[in-house]
Amino acid sequence: MSKVRILTDSNAYLGPDLLGSHEVEVIPHRIKVGGSFYEEDPDFQVEDLLRTLSAAQQTGGALAPELQAPPINTFLDYYQGNQDGRPIVAVHMSSHLSPMWAQARKAAEMLKGRYTIRVLDSQATSFGLGLLVQMAAQAADGGAGVNEIARIVNGAVPHLYATFFTESLGYLQRSANLGGSQSLLGTMLGIKAMLMMEDGRLVTQEKVQTREEVTEKLHEFVAEFATVREIGILHHNYDTQANDLAARLRETLPKVSIRRVTYPPSLATYIGPHTLGVIVYEGTF
Repeated sequence: MSKVRILTDSNAYLGPDLLGSHEVEVIPHRIKVGGSFYEEDPDFQVEDLLRTLSAAQQTGGALAPELQAPPINTFLDYYQGNQDGRPIVAVHMSSHLSPMWAQARKAAEMLKGRYTIRVLDSQATSFGLGLLVQMAAQAADGGAGVNEIARIVNGAVPHLYATFFTESLGYLQRSANLGGSQSLLGTMLGIKAMLMMEDGRLVTQEKVQTREEVTEKLHEFVAEFATVREIGILHHNYDTQANDLAARLRETLPKVSIRRVTYPPSLATYIGPHTLGVIVYEGTF
């Protein structure tokens, strides 16, 4: 057993290899659709969110899902649930996209003096957040303390890069400050918007019109890095293009680990369906 507990939230992509070999506790997001709340867990994935949202819209419900953190008592239960006295490092989805980090900090402050709890803002999402959690868990299992784990995670954050192309421009009115008129016109023209994560925020960069252009742009984005250690391809309803992109990247970077993953509902609340993107880790483990 490691001497530090590692916590994260349900936005993190945690592969079976990680969960099978490391102790990581996951706090689920809540997603509000209309007047109902859904817990982000293995039984509530992107397709479930989309079906729920579609049903709510047909009955005059909410136009967009809302990402929420669980109540403060949930965090207190997690922090105090293991009474062995071990300190805690919690690594959460970007604070600019999720209220998890702020809620976790509030709970940690309430227990200050009784528990050692370090709450870290990943400034990342999904596959990128999962990589940071993996680093934290590996360091904890290697005997590292709270400060050393925080140093490792914070040192890796600037080496994570993410970009997405999405056809769901309506979602970007809230998440990337895309104007309503731009969204409507772009949707009518079949435009796909390119989003970059900058300091934990989603920022609109450019637009393309075909899915072939999306694949080309993403390949160019990754190929520009001098060194790449990990690549995650995130997609929804872009299977053909995701396959093509993976094949091209394996040809360009034959020694790099490339994983295809379906992004979680907590990210879908911001970028919507019909999306293809990459998360790149430029660094060393």
